[in-house]
Amino acid sequence: MQIQSIKFLLAGYLGVILLGTLFLSMPPMYHTNVSFFEALFTSVSAMTCTGLSIKNTGLDFTIYGQIVICILIQLGGFGHMSMAGILFILIGKRLSAAEKELINVVDNLNNNSVQGIDKAIINAIFFVLIVELIGIAFLCPYFIWKIGDIKDGIWTGIFHTISAFNNAGFTILKDGLSPYQDDFFINIFIPILVIIGGFGYLSSLELSHFCYTKVRYHPIFTHKIQKIRLSLNTRIVFIMSILLLICGMINVLIFEWSNPKTLEHVPFWDKIMNAFFISTNYRTSGFNIFEISDFYERTMFFSIFFMLIGGGPGGTAAGIKVTTFAMLVALSIAIIRNRKDTTIFGRTIPPDIVSKAFCVFIIALVYLSISTFFLSIFEPDIPFLPLLFEVVSAFSTVGLSMGDNGGTLSLCADFNMLGLLIVMVLMISGKIGILAFTLIFMGGTKTKHIQYVQEKVLI
Repeated sequence: MQIQSIKFLLAGYLGVILLGTLFLSMPPMYHTNVSFFEALFTSVSAMTCTGLSIKNTGLDFTIYGQIVICILIQLGGFGHMSMAGILFILIGKRLSAAEKELINVVDNLNNNSVQGIDKAIINAIFFVLIVELIGIAFLCPYFIWKIGDIKDGIWTGIFHTISAFNNAGFTILKDGLSPYQDDFFINIFIPILVIIGGFGYLSSLELSHFCYTKVRYHPIFTHKIQKIRLSLNTRIVFIMSILLLICGMINVLIFEWSNPKTLEHVPFWDKIMNAFFISTNYRTSGFNIFEISDFYERTMFFSIFFMLIGGGPGGTAAGIKVTTFAMLVALSIAIIRNRKDTTIFGRTIPPDIVSKAFCVFIIALVYLSISTFFLSIFEPDIPFLPLLFEVVSAFSTVGLSMGDNGGTLSLCADFNMLGLLIVMVLMISGKIGILAFTLIFMGGTKTKHIQYVQEKVLI
């Protein structure tokens, strides 16, 4: 991993965040007064696709401010370096090998061949546009019908499509999505956009190509035989995402089934539908159809683990990633069974990748522990569990919050400036990647040619 590339990534993110802050601080961008610091927090939350809000996006910002937030979400979701790569390609500038490697590293495209990075970028941008256009085609007519106004309905559909696909969780509806608790379309379509965005662009492209090939070369349609298999990365992301989604639904249904403030009075099939919506969004996005503070503490405690895992690599979601979690599970199984190699689906994982997965997990725990410790000092009046929930939500760029006493804002709206600074650092580090963010300050290490004597330690 190139330290210089990661520093360039951080500088790029901070530059776009600062530019967004300057725009959001201008009077035409807001209805009620928005300070520079409030604009900065909103810009960070949008650029990192988190969704934590200290200002109501629908009430406090004008249509111009909402457009700026939407642009920040789109840039943050796709990756500004890939956007720069697309611009160079469109104007006819050939990317050098160094530029291709830079884009590959900082945007987590996981492209095995740097030579194929141009095609990977083009495929990713077309995939984003196609999915978002499909989302807009469905949501715009729906919101026009619901709101009863063509202009507001179109903009609401566009904003929520981009926000959902990029796992941002921002909403311009003054009451959020709470009025849509029993709405089948919103409860299914929004999570689908969130899942596709959190799955990872290249994994989604590979899976769609796999399905197309299977259908295209099925014996019913042709006599040709086309062998194709999914990469290990895509198989892990796909299977782990489904398992975590199901486990999240079970968590919500078990603990909230008889909660009078959430699911107790909801019809059976609506409970399943709402649990699906909640499970999807508290892993990668920040939309909610219930007041999070109304959930039982046991529900919120276990949901923290799902938020920490997050989505797939190379997508719009953050967290430690489902692939990292899978590596840790596989490593544990290998150790328990006294196996030398870590294997998943009949494939051996290289030791350096397993080591990085374990390192990401440990560093994430350190960041979360330190952040929660200092926030507990700076915000002594806030209960511990809501504080911990806010920290994990910021780090994993989820955006869910236990609220500000029943309002539409996040809990961090009650934080002082030091608390908000901690949250912003968490959001940026989670978006860039906790390992990459740490390497910026730790720096590279020179290769040592000294080998020390081994000595065993009791475990």
